[in-house]
Amino acid sequence: MPRDRRQSEEPPLKPTMAKHIRALGLTGSVNYLRWCADKGFPPSLDKTADERDAEIALLRREAERSKARQHIHQNPRKFIEHACAGGIDPTEVARPGWKEAAQAIAASKRDAADRDSLRGFLLYLERRCDFLFEGVQWGRANLRYIDGLVRLHDRRGQWLRPIEDWRPETHNHRRQFGSLARHLLARYPVPPFLDSVWLRRDAGSHRFRDWFIHVGGGGNIRTADTLYPMTKRMAHEFMAAPDHYAIEEALLWADVRAFGGDQRLVETLLGTRLGAAIEKDDERRAFWASVYRFFIDNPMLDRRHVGPIIDFLNFQRFESHEVLTGPGQVEVMPPPQPGLSMNRRTPDTLLRQVHLWHGELRGFKLAANAYFRPAGFKGLLMDAGTADEDGRRARWRVRQLLSGAELVEEGRAMRHCVATYTASCARGDCSIWTLEREHSERRNEKHLTIALDRTGTMIEVRGRQNRYATEQERGVLGVWARRAGLSVGRFAHM
Repeated sequence: MPRDRRQSEEPPLKPTMAKHIRALGLTGSVNYLRWCADKGFPPSLDKTADERDAEIALLRREAERSKARQHIHQNPRKFIEHACAGGIDPTEVARPGWKEAAQAIAASKRDAADRDSLRGFLLYLERRCDFLFEGVQWGRANLRYIDGLVRLHDRRGQWLRPIEDWRPETHNHRRQFGSLARHLLARYPVPPFLDSVWLRRDAGSHRFRDWFIHVGGGGNIRTADTLYPMTKRMAHEFMAAPDHYAIEEALLWADVRAFGGDQRLVETLLGTRLGAAIEKDDERRAFWASVYRFFIDNPMLDRRHVGPIIDFLNFQRFESHEVLTGPGQVEVMPPPQPGLSMNRRTPDTLLRQVHLWHGELRGFKLAANAYFRPAGFKGLLMDAGTADEDGRRARWRVRQLLSGAELVEEGRAMRHCVATYTASCARGDCSIWTLEREHSERRNEKHLTIALDRTGTMIEVRGRQNRYATEQERGVLGVWARRAGLSVGRFAHM
């Protein structure tokens, strides 16, 4: 019966039209009429021979274009030439890495001379190295070498040596790119972590590229257009930051090391909200400097408490928040302690305050409109590999928390301060996810809370009472990362 019903929905066809529809690779009159509307042909089932020939001719032209496009998208040199000539639509490129290359070239300067110069630059590099279509994780960001090449080309008026004299001396992509940048723009040593500035596309990153050229020209970083004045010790530590650091991480490294902190403290702080941003306000910088000194002066403080303490201090001193004061009434409240100071604080008293604050957060009344947009990353649902008492399989689930109320509930269940991320989630700076184990009786057992930044990097992973993830939980997160295209930050305490 269902088959007869579907057949009755199809209008009767003449033999010539039925043959024509099959020749187009379509099935049924309904699909054919849709195809006609999509291609700009009259949606009719009564076509003349000329009309049918025109539709077949279009199909052949599309097949020829698809074949030619497929050939171009498999040949890197032809791909670069066509992309620089404006002959490639990035939306039609499916191959990873190549799509991003098409996007970067399409977004570059459109002047004919600029594009021709870029074409020659990229074609030369395509013969010499193999990283043009590759990506790299630097700091918390997933970057593309093609973006760096476009930006190096944009600075060709400042090149010190011709590109034709450059030869790679290693197969390592990072070192190849760094060697190229120094060949073109540096006479003096430049720390490797500064190479990442060429790959970045965020607003303001042009200033960091100026730092590279300034240092490469023999200038002291203290005389560059830095975001704030640096002491001699800070400048020294900045230049000695680890090669794999991003700019934000190198600046935090310089601050903490200049005060006498060790690498372990730096990397612990990088796993907090302080590791993702550069603080430029003098008052705020002075306060966080006093916090660094507090941790340095108390080396026996368990480092697992650093993140919760940072959240507590930030909330008390800097975070305004919305509260419900009545039905449908929302009031913006100032930070609870805008004058908070680290003077005379001891670890014991501070930890007691953090603990009491967690209790307050679990009952914190967030505004009714504290809802967040989906971050755009897929969650996870997978077999847990074990059975419950009734023989049914348990499942792992990862899902995004989409409201302030859910963050409060998560914090209450897990006994941590994830509710402090409400403002950041509302701004879209990050998203909060929960890893749960679902049982057959519809009981969810919470395991982890995960914070992702806007690039899909896991920046914080904590279990109940801020514990770190177990080996089994890390395995589940690894599966999720692979399936959803996420990355794990170096300081996520995985």
